[in-house]
Amino acid sequence: MENLSILARGRAEGVKKKAVLLSGGRLRKHMPMKIRFLAGLGLGLLFCFLGSVRAEALSAATAEECAQQWASRVGQGQVDELNKILDDSYQHIHGTGLVESREEFLGALRSGARKYEPIQLEELKTRLFGDCAVVTGKFVLKVSVKGKMMEGVNRFSFVVVQTPQGPKIVSFQATAIKPAS
Repeated sequence: MENLSILARGRAEGVKKKAVLLSGGRLRKHMPMKIRFLAGLGLGLLFCFLGSVRAEALSAATAEECAQQWASRVGQGQVDELNKILDDSYQHIHGTGLVESREEFLGALRSGARKYEPIQLEELKTRLFGDCAVVTGKFVLKVSVKGKMMEGVNRFSFVVVQTPQGPKIVSFQATAIKPAS
């Protein structure tokens, strides 16, 4: 009987060893089925969660709201709030042709060298290109630059992109509309 018990135990161990072999004869560490199941379930849930955290797709309404926030914050001199919707690579092209980086544009507002009166965007039109939108329209500009008042009607374009942090403006350009002669 004892020999039979040893023989059965030996066969059981041999079966275990065969179960651990993978193709190519490599050994893998034995992991109970329950732990493998739970690990797989955990990874699956993690991937589902990460997929749902992905940023929302950019819509025309979202891009236009971003442009309206820009106008409101510039017109009220809310530099810190404005900074939140500008991408690090933001470029501001004035109707005069002056090109400024985000830091230069915000710096002029922060120092008071440039003060805008409230800006009302009109005739908005938005075109979507995947996670990017171009918002165009016109606005009446009233700005004080180093104490000198400038006024005029401008066409504008914003480029808005969807980032993991939400929509951001990467570019603004104004083009002055000359009054009819």
